[in-house]
Amino acid sequence: MKYLSFAVLILISFISFGQETSSTEPVTGLRMGFHLGVNSSRFQTEIDSTDISARIGWQAGAMLRYGNRFFVQGKLNLGQTTTEMVTPDTALINIESKLQRSFITIPVTMGYKIFQSPDGTSSFHISGGIEGMAILKTKIDENLFYFTADDFEPFSWAAVGYLGADLWVVRLDLGLHYGLTPMLQGDESSKNVMGTFNIGIIF
Repeated sequence: MKYLSFAVLILISFISFGQETSSTEPVTGLRMGFHLGVNSSRFQTEIDSTDISARIGWQAGAMLRYGNRFFVQGKLNLGQTTTEMVTPDTALINIESKLQRSFITIPVTMGYKIFQSPDGTSSFHISGGIEGMAILKTKIDENLFYFTADDFEPFSWAAVGYLGADLWVVRLDLGLHYGLTPMLQGDESSKNVMGTFNIGIIF
């Protein structure tokens, strides 16, 4: 929880920064929204030649945005990622297992509206920043004998970028989340990469 508290403090700092930097242009004020979407994630690992393949997961959450042409944005997401792991054993028989992780993420980004309608209700925008992820639960369907739920780090950081659109009250975004810290204890190469797609409302 101390990591989540730290991420919330970062979000508050970015919102304060946005209030200062956007004062020279017309400000639409604070906007909020809700969203639901899907994700696909995978990570690399050098431990025992384990192969990782991505499967579809989900996320849902809320968003706060402040600013006009330039803006700061924060999200709070709850979701689940699913990956499939295959570990060849000594008898040349593949052991397959599904890894499910329930998570909370707080991405904080700064963005720019590439296009904005005169009334400010529609726009296309890009944004980027940093994201903290806390793992609520890790489940492995079968015993891979090289992995257990305790081998996974409970918290990680990622760089995040979004390409998004606001179409009146409908909000769409595509996101790429690139891990900056390892997922597995003792394996620095196990950085998670996740793609997301969200659809929601903004008001």
